[in-house]
Amino acid sequence: MKRWLLAAGLALPFSVLSAPVLAAGYAGLDYVSADINPDHGGSADPSALQFKFGSWINRNETLGGELRLGLGIGDDSLGGGVDVEIDRYYGAYFRGQFPNTLPVRPYGLIGLTRVETTVDYPDGGSSGDNYSGLSLGLGADISLTDVVFLSVEYLRAVDSGGDEINNIGVGLNGRF
Repeated sequence: MKRWLLAAGLALPFSVLSAPVLAAGYAGLDYVSADINPDHGGSADPSALQFKFGSWINRNETLGGELRLGLGIGDDSLGGGVDVEIDRYYGAYFRGQFPNTLPVRPYGLIGLTRVETTVDYPDGGSSGDNYSGLSLGLGADISLTDVVFLSVEYLRAVDSGGDEINNIGVGLNGRF
């Protein structure tokens, strides 16, 4: 839990406090397809909607901070009649990307993510699993207008203790 407080404390100045000073930020909504591979076996591909908010640290919009919240919208089978779904996930990230003058801007992310899931068993019982870890990601923003852009991204959300969660996301975003 202390790592989450540290990550949120580091991301907050970048994402919230710098917004009034620079008056530049972005928000978006993504569809995310996750690949969950718990250490106890199986693999599932549930889906989620992801809300993100970020702010830039510099005028060229090459360095920034980002906060995300994802809510599960679909479940998938781990095998043997066991289903898994994402309840929610959240994270704080540091983002570096190419200058805002390019129509396609590749970027990288590093941060912390926590994923909370529910596992439903064939006998009717259920349990919850939580996954936390360091996250690394690569993506690209594709400008549609000066304000609206698409994003495509791969994020290794969790790779800790044998548990692995990978996200592929596609989203619509806006600058403000």
